[in-house]
Amino acid sequence: MTDLDERRTWDPQFRFSDVLDDFDDWLRWRDDTSRTVGHSHSFKRVAYGMQERQWVEMSECGVVQSTVVPVFIHGGYWRGLNAEGHRCVLPGLSSFGSKCANVEYRLMPTVRMQDLVNDAAAALDTLSAHHPENMRFLLVGHSAGAHLAVSALQGAEKTGRVAGIVAVSGVYDLEPVAKSFLQDEIGLTEDEIRSHSLIGTEVGVPLVCVVGGEETDEFQRQSRAMADGAGAGHIIVRGAHHLSILSDLNSQKSPLIDALSVWLNNASHPAEVDTISS
Repeated sequence: MTDLDERRTWDPQFRFSDVLDDFDDWLRWRDDTSRTVGHSHSFKRVAYGMQERQWVEMSECGVVQSTVVPVFIHGGYWRGLNAEGHRCVLPGLSSFGSKCANVEYRLMPTVRMQDLVNDAAAALDTLSAHHPENMRFLLVGHSAGAHLAVSALQGAEKTGRVAGIVAVSGVYDLEPVAKSFLQDEIGLTEDEIRSHSLIGTEVGVPLVCVVGGEETDEFQRQSRAMADGAGAGHIIVRGAHHLSILSDLNSQKSPLIDALSVWLNNASHPAEVDTISS
């Protein structure tokens, strides 16, 4: 297969602006909802490094009394977007605890994949230093953020304080990524593809992989493969795609949030739930 043939195969799996008719609508929803959350909550920003994007923000996001702190890591294919633009998920994640955190990190290609993993790990260690020892962290990542949430455990010192990982619409096999348009933007090396692909790795904490029923075939394949390889839970959100699934993290009334609450309490969870976004 030529490089051109590979691009024709893999670009539609990862370029959502070409395959989602409501792509722009969901971008507006994400941005507008995140601004609303930003106006209605106070955030404390704490640096975990010296560079501009090395910070994590904390907020009192709900009233549920719990020792669990949900920590969100945003997506953007490791090369774009920002934490403030994903505050939209915090109202739903407040079901797990009254305190929440939102992680920012540096971007490729200015830095390399290991630097992003180091950032996620450093953010987790910084959160550990700012919360009592009885508080445990629920890492929730979306897309590339799901990859970083799992990868963060490789370098963090306080992994015993992680209650679990919710990996939503994640990318875990980097080889297909390197065959798509994204290679022009992030320039994955052979070593990065080998070292940072996650399917088949041991996670070490409870993990559930979540994917939208309307995701592309590759995202559905990777989610199932990651869950099966790690012996993790797997939830399909019927009717949701890569962007709309963020709205299923936005509301405490979401069937997805209900299912994740049950999973976090070590009970069984459904294989499929309905979306609230349709």
